[in-house]
Amino acid sequence: MRYTALALAILLMMTFAPISTTTTNSAEVSLTYTPMSLSDEALLEGVPYVWQEINGFCAWAATSMALQYAGVDADLHDLFALTTIGFSHAYIHYNDSILVYPGAIYNQVGPVDFVADLYGVNYTIFYADYMTAADQYKQVWESQGINVGLLGGETDAFNLMRSTIDAGYPLLVSVDPSWLPAVDYDYLRETGSTGGGHGVLIVGYNDTSGSAIIVDPGVGVFGDLFGYPDDGRGNYTEILYTALNNAWSNRFYISNVFKPEGTPATDFADQLGIMVRDKLLGVGTTYAPSSSSAYLWSFGEVGFRQMSEDFTPEGLLDYFSIFPTSSFESPEAEKLFKAAVLIFMGLGIETTITLQYLSYRTAIERLPEFIPDRDLSAFSAAAQAALPHMDALSSNSTLINPGNLSYIEGTLSTTFYDISRSYNTTGDLESTLTEYATELGVISQHLLGIADSWLAAGNALADIWSNNILIIYGPWLAVGVFAAGVIIVTAFLKIRKTPSQ
Repeated sequence: MRYTALALAILLMMTFAPISTTTTNSAEVSLTYTPMSLSDEALLEGVPYVWQEINGFCAWAATSMALQYAGVDADLHDLFALTTIGFSHAYIHYNDSILVYPGAIYNQVGPVDFVADLYGVNYTIFYADYMTAADQYKQVWESQGINVGLLGGETDAFNLMRSTIDAGYPLLVSVDPSWLPAVDYDYLRETGSTGGGHGVLIVGYNDTSGSAIIVDPGVGVFGDLFGYPDDGRGNYTEILYTALNNAWSNRFYISNVFKPEGTPATDFADQLGIMVRDKLLGVGTTYAPSSSSAYLWSFGEVGFRQMSEDFTPEGLLDYFSIFPTSSFESPEAEKLFKAAVLIFMGLGIETTITLQYLSYRTAIERLPEFIPDRDLSAFSAAAQAALPHMDALSSNSTLINPGNLSYIEGTLSTTFYDISRSYNTTGDLESTLTEYATELGVISQHLLGIADSWLAAGNALADIWSNNILIIYGPWLAVGVFAAGVIIVTAFLKIRKTPSQ
């Protein structure tokens, strides 16, 4: 029996977050390196170290470092507000698939491109031309004004590294962390876990020694070594070219170049306020421009509201009805499968809501600093109402010890784990879900509380930046109605003067 997309998504969530693929808005790209003129070695001094704090925020910590080196004063918590990822949430329940993504994971292209436009910082994304659907990605991104460069392989990638650093900028790359030198990744090597994505900066290279220097925000974010790396590991760490190539090539040489070559937005506060408004209210086209996902997924407060319905005894029973008994080889196989999915549900939802909570609470705190001329008191009061609900459904243990069931301790993970064990014993899913109706009801009410808070907070921003279509497009609608009226009257008069056929 195949695992559902839910289970696969949760497994992915327990690894490192994929690197941000943010880019500039230029129309075309050229690989701005000339191999014959490259230096043999170079090192960028003073790249600020930003710790990602917990598993799942690597892209944003790495982006913060790159932005700061480009002259933007924005730390990790600032980015949660400026990119609007702290106010973003995506959910889909379609057939046998249930996918839940916090803003930090759902989309890393648009949010960082958004903050880049705010500050006038340009981005270019590079990746291997043999990556699956490389041309399709290129067409989609370029249609959105995103700058894309294709790399032929190792030589192109390493020359891009050299030319970017020679130009005075670090290169943000996506790597498989199992090849990184820090002892933190020993458990990946010991278990043979490869293929995950993690963001680091390359800040130096030396062709003579065959090594590069990286800044890694991900050390100390999980396991027994959890805690800020006071010993400096991960900060200006040497890695041999062979290991770097293995790590980088496993992620198709995905690279981001950040350069402060644009013009900052003149309507900074208005753009930011409107974007936060739409993210909270779940405007699909804001989450997924020019994509069918805008209409298939539930976003923002709508997503949390839908989750509150789906994670009740009735909602869960409806979901599992997609997998009828007749589709399994035996009752035991059915129990094992559904029990495993229940555990994955608890772990996955708890992981995503924890990441959402950690980014949301700091985003609320920082947003007024970037919109100082507007009264956000009503917004802040409404937004803070979600915090107790998020806190009740969150637990850092699922992020610090990913995949380790012995560390389950949060409300969500323990409830679904207990349901799984009970069902595995009785084999009667309906009676088991009924037995845990009270616990599931508490979870559902917390999800509904988040939805209500986000709706109120979004509407508070709509009082400042109206989202009423009649107000926004009223003048144009009036012109359109007038023009249509003129056409109709003209046609009517012409018909009256024309003899009947």
